[in-house]
Amino acid sequence: MNPQARLGAFVLIAIALFALFSSKIGGFQWSSPEGSSIDVLFSDAAGISVQTPVLMAGVQIGEVAAISLKNNQALVSLRIQPGINLPASTRAHIAGGGLVGEKYIALHATAGDKRPLTRAVIPSSSGGNFRDMISRAAGLTDDASRFFGKAERITDKLSDIIDANRTDIRSTTHGLARLIEENRPDIRSTTHNLSGMVRDNRKRVDKLMRTLPKTADAGRNFFTEGAATMRDLHEVIIDNRENLYRTLFELRIAAENLEAFSDDIRRNPWKILKEKPEVKADKRARARRMEEMLMTTGRMGLAPAAK
Repeated sequence: MNPQARLGAFVLIAIALFALFSSKIGGFQWSSPEGSSIDVLFSDAAGISVQTPVLMAGVQIGEVAAISLKNNQALVSLRIQPGINLPASTRAHIAGGGLVGEKYIALHATAGDKRPLTRAVIPSSSGGNFRDMISRAAGLTDDASRFFGKAERITDKLSDIIDANRTDIRSTTHGLARLIEENRPDIRSTTHNLSGMVRDNRKRVDKLMRTLPKTADAGRNFFTEGAATMRDLHEVIIDNRENLYRTLFELRIAAENLEAFSDDIRRNPWKILKEKPEVKADKRARARRMEEMLMTTGRMGLAPAAK
């Protein structure tokens, strides 16, 4: 082989080795990638790019295939290696080795979950996103600052109110102190009298407290027996209502007869001197007999005369 041919073969071999080495370093694949593809939606995918590794339990199982924007969120497409079956409880979050460490996508799932993943989009969590944690901490700090700022303003307003009314507060406090000082003997005497009254009537109070349950029981029994008596009285009235109606009817007739007799004597006092006063036929006799029969028997009309 002449020198030119050897030089050309050496250059071709060098170019092939350089291309192979570059493809290994850059992750370039000569054939179409194999494996499954799943998507994850992140609110912030900063630090993630194509070929970012995908790890699960610290083992790389894939890489990022593409990143796009969907509904103001980052849609990250993951390419999972063949033979990797993700469980249904798989979640994803962005993790890193520190503040300046390389970012990667970490997948995690519930221990012992054997259900296969059937959906094409898995949910994301911010548990491992250090930037999100810093943002949340900053938000909490801002909320705390606003709270303390409001508390400080309220304290300042209270101080202003106290300063504006310091004279009135001092006057009111002084007045109360003077009132208490002027009436101290009366207060002491009243307190002493109340203590003595309680002490003198302690036995009566104790006796009253012991008697109250008995009084309550007696009152309860009284009302219970009264209710039973009222029920018995109601039953007696119901059972004897016909007799009561007849008695009331006879009392009314007697009252009418007495009124008629009194009126007759008042108009004709000479009738008292007669041995047998004249008794006129009562025009309402038939009506009274019918009313009496209705009240006592519940039937209207007189019974037919016996033949």
